[in-house]
Amino acid sequence: MIFLLDLQTLKMKIYDFARILGILLDNAIEASNECDEKLINITFRNDLKHNRQLVIIENTYKNKEIDTDKIFEKGISEKENHTGLGLWEVRKIIKKNNNANLYTTKSERFFSQQLELY
Repeated sequence: MIFLLDLQTLKMKIYDFARILGILLDNAIEASNECDEKLINITFRNDLKHNRQLVIIENTYKNKEIDTDKIFEKGISEKENHTGLGLWEVRKIIKKNNNANLYTTKSERFFSQQLELY
């Protein structure tokens, strides 16, 4: 893996960044594990043109009907015996950092989370 994001210039507290990254990666691993094709793509890069840092996590997923808005609500989980607090916590961290956004999209093949830090 090539790591192109200088953590010393990270525009977020390292604990918050690590917490978000941990939750997103855990979700990506669990979702792709249910698929025949178990793929996770992770991109770290500086977007100098738009003065932002990007972390993009894409993974294969099974439930194509997933509601990309509802998954951030407290107590919502696709996983059995889980509390549904992971993405809710991610949203809380994003809201308290006025220089961060998270965009969630899905295609036929990949579920994608793009974290942007300005």
